Amino acid sequence: MKEKKVNSYKRSLKIIAVAAAIGGVAGGISGGLYEATKASGIGIDMAGITALIQSVMTPLLGIIFAASVILGETSYRRLKATCEKQQTAEDEECDRLEYEEEKEGAFGMNVSVVSQVLSILVLTFGYSMKYITSDGHAFCFLAACIVFIACFIYEYFWQIRYVKLLQKTHPEKKGEPSSLKFQEQWLESCDEAEKEIIYRSAYKAYMTVNRTVPVLLVGTMVANLYFDTGMFAVVVVSVIWLLMQFTYSHYCVKLRKTRALVR
Repeated sequence: MKEKKVNSYKRSLKIIAVAAAIGGVAGGISGGLYEATKASGIGIDMAGITALIQSVMTPLLGIIFAASVILGETSYRRLKATCEKQQTAEDEECDRLEYEEEKEGAFGMNVSVVSQVLSILVLTFGYSMKYITSDGHAFCFLAACIVFIACFIYEYFWQIRYVKLLQKTHPEKKGEPSSLKFQEQWLESCDEAEKEIIYRSAYKAYMTVNRTVPVLLVGTMVANLYFDTGMFAVVVVSVIWLLMQFTYSHYCVKLRKTRALVR
């Protein structure tokens, strides 16, 4: 059966037309809602939200820190138990335990990153000289910074413990977790099957970010239009998009050149 050819240009124009129509409708609705809420006095009070978070900044950071420690230690204990079972497991059982190891490790790493991101977001609300130097807020901010630093130190050492545990379970895994070249050292010690998993996962992550960044860029532009959030967020997201694309293109060309020289 002859495959039906698709006119890519016509299809792209249809997609652009539909996107423009959706954007126009969404813009009209959001603009109407903005004017309506502005006229009625209802809306997002960013100054009020900022003041509220500033008033509970240190306790909130303490809750994040405590939650990350509880979840991190629970995850580490489960991971350690799984790794210990692998020492005496049969081949089929070992495959299942390696899956459990990967799943538990991913959960722990996700908790670690989420904890750090939330800590940064909360501290950012008070990260202003105007706030620090007014009404004796310096001590409160200092206390928040101490909790913030403690949280990051814990997460840093949790990740080192995680790597050391995997290296104890799999002695063939190399790499110093405190080294800037750790990822390269770890990758070199992986077998072909593990490298394929890493490469495919990295490409999936690249594609996800590549689709998400343009949406975030539009979101920051809209936020600046309605809430006057400033241009810096737009610039940062734009730089991330450019850096991601240039890095990907650079290594594609570099690896292709290396392959051509080998041949």
